[in-house]
Amino acid sequence: MDFEFIQQISREVGFGGGSECVAFELHRAWLAEGLDARIVTSKATESDARQGIVVVAGWLNTLFGTIGLRHLGELFAVPLFTLIATWSVYRSRGRKIVLSHGDSLIGDICVVHAVNRACLAEKRRGGFYGWLFNPLNIWIALRDRWMFGGLRYRRWVAISQRVRTELKEYYQIPDDRIVTIPNGINLSRFHPASAENRISIRRNFGIPDDAPLVLFVGSRFRIKGLKYAIEALASMNTSAFLLVVGNDNAAPYKQLAEELGISERVVFAGGRSDLPLIYPAADAFVLPTLYETFALVCLEAMASGLPVLATPVGGIEDYLRDDENGFHIRHDSLEIARKLDALLADPSLHERIRQAGIATAEDYAWEKIANQYLDLFCELRKEETGEPSWAGQEVLGRERSVSVQS
Repeated sequence: MDFEFIQQISREVGFGGGSECVAFELHRAWLAEGLDARIVTSKATESDARQGIVVVAGWLNTLFGTIGLRHLGELFAVPLFTLIATWSVYRSRGRKIVLSHGDSLIGDICVVHAVNRACLAEKRRGGFYGWLFNPLNIWIALRDRWMFGGLRYRRWVAISQRVRTELKEYYQIPDDRIVTIPNGINLSRFHPASAENRISIRRNFGIPDDAPLVLFVGSRFRIKGLKYAIEALASMNTSAFLLVVGNDNAAPYKQLAEELGISERVVFAGGRSDLPLIYPAADAFVLPTLYETFALVCLEAMASGLPVLATPVGGIEDYLRDDENGFHIRHDSLEIARKLDALLADPSLHERIRQAGIATAEDYAWEKIANQYLDLFCELRKEETGEPSWAGQEVLGRERSVSVQS
């Protein structure tokens, strides 16, 4: 390609989830293709694929680091990194494609992982108003007006059809300036594991070897619908266990499980870094979420061999097909209980959904997703705008000369 390198901007990079995981996986995939890939970040959590990662303003990660001041710390750290990273990208020399994950005010492509105005609207409709006490939303509103207004980027990448629709609805971005490229899945990390791992993981959590196990993964328990999962467990004919992975205040949900008489079958694991091992230890995955933009956890569960039951919201409906590779559910604990009972009682149904989910996840391998971005870069090269790029430098591309598979 005629551009010399690809430059991403993401405040954090690593396997932690969200945009930082997307940036890191794209970086790894492009390095594997032999491309000059770089990232400007303030925190890199993984020891591998460090080539091209430039850490700036790492001190921001310790700013107001105590739990009680987390929102105050983010209020300063997030905009400060955006400004520092923007200046760093502006000063960098060479012909490049600049890919921002919402952490730079300049670039060629802006990857939109969520439209905050749409997310807050969904929270209001659901009766959630805790976000009013998070001052970071003020910065995000100002940042989004800059990023989405004035058509300052050559393209916006929406990670799902829902995000694409929201960009047009809330910011009137023309459809032809938006490209839908989903997030991917690391198939070398998420895959069905051996029976030995399954048993050892279960024993770590005090779950019997042969007990049916339903897995829930997600922080912000209220938004993710944990209440419905716990109530469904109490309504099931199957004496199953529920393993809850995620960081949030578990006290109200422990109390709910106690009131329903199932506290001994609901296990709270907190935040975990070993999800690739945890997924295959379960028999089904449930996510009765109220709002999503893609829900990568569902694809992780599919790749790990778990049948998925999830509400068809956000990007979930883009890949989860009811009774084909998973099941759609509503915010109805009785319906969730019926579908879980039917799935766990029918080995042939379980295996059919399991295999279909694995096949779906293979279509989202990061190598394929990274190549979709490379195709976008080539598309930008073909455009004859006659105008300089955002930095007054010519951002060039050329026909794909690297050897990639589509």
